[in-house]
Amino acid sequence: MKMKIAIEKVIKKERDGRVYFFGSIRSSYARNVTFVPVVELSPKTKLVELLEDGYQRPGSMPRMNKFRDFLRTHPHSLVPPVILSGRGGWVFEPSQGDTEIGRLIVNKPAAIIDGQHRLGGYVSLYETDGVEKDVDFLLIDNLDLQAEKAEFVIVNDTQQGVPKSLSLYNKLDNPDLEGIGSKVDSDFVRVAWTLATRDDSPFVGMIARVKVGPEHLFALHSVAQYIEKMFSHGAFADTSLEDKATIAIRYWQIIQDCHPKQFDDLGKLGVRGQGRRAFEFKLLELTGFIAWSQIGTQILGGAFRALTQEMDWDAVEDSVRHL
Repeated sequence: MKMKIAIEKVIKKERDGRVYFFGSIRSSYARNVTFVPVVELSPKTKLVELLEDGYQRPGSMPRMNKFRDFLRTHPHSLVPPVILSGRGGWVFEPSQGDTEIGRLIVNKPAAIIDGQHRLGGYVSLYETDGVEKDVDFLLIDNLDLQAEKAEFVIVNDTQQGVPKSLSLYNKLDNPDLEGIGSKVDSDFVRVAWTLATRDDSPFVGMIARVKVGPEHLFALHSVAQYIEKMFSHGAFADTSLEDKATIAIRYWQIIQDCHPKQFDDLGKLGVRGQGRRAFEFKLLELTGFIAWSQIGTQILGGAFRALTQEMDWDAVEDSVRHL
């Protein structure tokens, strides 16, 4: 940002160790003083997106434009404030005689925790129609990154349309989110994400944490849910997450080796006019993943050798071939 911006008529409140600021910014410069920390960049957006330490889904221009159209037809409607994280870049200067009223000096952009599509709609209205509006905000001054992610999940996990997979992904290594939202154990979210990212996995690049696109097979939350069931056998009570991920990948490698024709369906992913709907077999549909995960509980549990703490992969392959 090339110059400092002063936001006047700001109210400061302190509660339970946190500092909050309430005020409004003009839609003409809103994009210059905010950014969205995302896990993937949008093809097109009205806002600034940054990948570093990102945790949100990319913005949707259709949603921003839909809110712009709402503002056109409902110019006086009450709109919830955008929730921001100051990240140390917004400095409060109290007025004389009242320490709770003053102005904020913006030295660097704040992170948008909630409301990116509303804010994008305001920006779109200004750029399209030249209509400048005040955008109400609530800025939390002293959040670390983990607490910021926690606020994002708490706000969004109860709202329709926020992908469960993204909420689960953001819960990894975040104790502030224990017991909130989905009951899938975060350990199995980590195992599921390893299936999506490890080069030797049959599903590398095919498990989505935001939206299941034409190149994907499954959503992260679905994979995590049934990976958890697959390792529910008592034989794996003391098995590390790394070993569970390796076992899950090897199990699916064996399934792939035993059913090469069914896995040929992968060649249809991302192909116009084909994709998942053109699959010839059910194995790579979610129902197939569920079925193999459920039977995997017995196959893998029965092949685990407690004395050596190793898997009998010959026994696993024999079971898979004879199903």
